[in-house]
Amino acid sequence: MTSLIGPLVTIAIPTFNRAAWLKDCISCALAQSYRHFEIVVSDNASTDATADVLSEIRDRRVRTLTQRTNIGQIPNWNACLAEAKGDYVVFVSDDDRIAPSLLEQCVTLAKREPQVEVVAALSNVYFCGEDRIWHAPQSRKLATGIWDGADILKEYFEERISTPMCSIMIRTEGLRAQGGFPLDFPFAGDTIAWVSLLLSSRAGLVNESCGTVCVHTANETSKLELETRLNCLRKLVDFVSNETDQSIANVQKRRALQSAAKRYFARYAVQVIASYRKAGIRLVKLAPAIWQLRSYLRCIQLDDVARLTRPLAVIILPAPVTRWIRGIRPTRSNND
Repeated sequence: MTSLIGPLVTIAIPTFNRAAWLKDCISCALAQSYRHFEIVVSDNASTDATADVLSEIRDRRVRTLTQRTNIGQIPNWNACLAEAKGDYVVFVSDDDRIAPSLLEQCVTLAKREPQVEVVAALSNVYFCGEDRIWHAPQSRKLATGIWDGADILKEYFEERISTPMCSIMIRTEGLRAQGGFPLDFPFAGDTIAWVSLLLSSRAGLVNESCGTVCVHTANETSKLELETRLNCLRKLVDFVSNETDQSIANVQKRRALQSAAKRYFARYAVQVIASYRKAGIRLVKLAPAIWQLRSYLRCIQLDDVARLTRPLAVIILPAPVTRWIRGIRPTRSNND
């Protein structure tokens, strides 16, 4: 077991009406092998049994904030940041889970180069509706260690690694210095926050899964309008382009990262549109959004198409056909 010698890490858990998820989220956070941490839970005026769940916790490392009214998702994240006492902070949504080794592995890298602003680990994805886990791929290019932040970001945009917010440790003062999470980004605001820090210096990568992100229809982002989500993604691409212009002197490296960001946005946008199509929105209603994306969709290359086969089918084909395709299961031969 790791001693208390080392930086204090705050595990921030913003929550709202997720009592059924919250207890397990906190239990996973408390199970860390690295022991010098605190947990800050900010209850965003929940109306379910969240208060009861929190009242049952007797661990001194857990502190609770209770918002009198719902202040919104991003302000609640910033409330956690304001309350954090740690040198570093990890934001874990109430429906996500972190592995016991997350903090220990991140802190180990941070100790190598104390000036790093971000240490990112990989995370799996659990799709609730399908009861299916997607296991995060490991980078074949970058091993666990300290790297140029731009190199880690390119692996992320190329989708060769999966590093969501719950498995990213950020220097607290660095995040505060840039104003925390931007309020004008109801979608992808967390990505904006750590991308700018990643580009500003060298960063750590833990090239193994240390958490699980939960995807379901009750996610806050799933409640946003399609136009809002796509506008945020467009702004994210513009932000990356501007940041790389300022932080990367090598023209070839800068252009490669900007191109990767545009392709990432295009693939993500197709997946977002497919999720609305799957929810029953008619293609004719989605057509204006698709038309506005035409300049970005041109960035899609041949190898991207293979990744987008399923979402493209959902968008283009009639709903009964896609439901039938999803219902088909491959048969196993007697030789398997």
